[in-house]
Amino acid sequence: MNLLTLEQVGHAYFGRTVLDRIWFGVRAGEIVALVGPSGCGKSTLLQIAAGLIEPTQGRALRAYARHAMVFQDPRLLAWANGAENIAYGLQHAGVSPRALKQRVAATAGLVGLDDADLSKFPVELSGGMKQRVAIARALAVEPDFIYFDEPFSALDIGLRRRLQDLAVVALAEAGVGALFVTHDITEASRVAHRILVLASDGAGIAGERVPDGAPVERDVRGAFQFAERLLHEDPLFAHINDVDERRL
Repeated sequence: MNLLTLEQVGHAYFGRTVLDRIWFGVRAGEIVALVGPSGCGKSTLLQIAAGLIEPTQGRALRAYARHAMVFQDPRLLAWANGAENIAYGLQHAGVSPRALKQRVAATAGLVGLDDADLSKFPVELSGGMKQRVAIARALAVEPDFIYFDEPFSALDIGLRRRLQDLAVVALAEAGVGALFVTHDITEASRVAHRILVLASDGAGIAGERVPDGAPVERDVRGAFQFAERLLHEDPLFAHINDVDERRL
């Protein structure tokens, strides 16, 4: 069963088509990575899927009960500490104080945050720790589906790998489906069950590739080698690193 289905989705800005004939689905417990050249409309498509933008044609069917989002910028509340940031969505959902405290502690543990981290304000946290708080905040509301919009692209490579592993394990344990937008093919090869390539002009999904094994089973070397084969031997990825500034 698909938790998310996009049917013939298209979108235009000021009469200029940026997406056209997009059709794909994401199953329960599945992580799908969406890749494509810069400016091809990946983030716009993610926002349409999440209901933040209405498509000019087609539709997004959401069969899940609740979703959450993790952005490139953690978007934490500056005046709230780590625990309060994680609890933000829960407070607006009417969760009792006791259950809220338990939920915050549980999700903080999933992403490797301790009590000292939870007492700190965003200004006191490193970039990686801020992103851990953002992931915990998304998991705390117990979503069926999470949207990731290039969440680790601003981090150095070592930290990026640690948070990729953390996110994959947390999603697997929670049984959550996810749409993961990234420009990094190695990242897509590490975190996703399937990799979808958006056409360079936004006109449909050009194709998909399936890395070997489940995301939680992959090591860094295997993911890197798979990504290198895609980039250097697979025609589907021939223009993946192109940039069209007019579409940005």
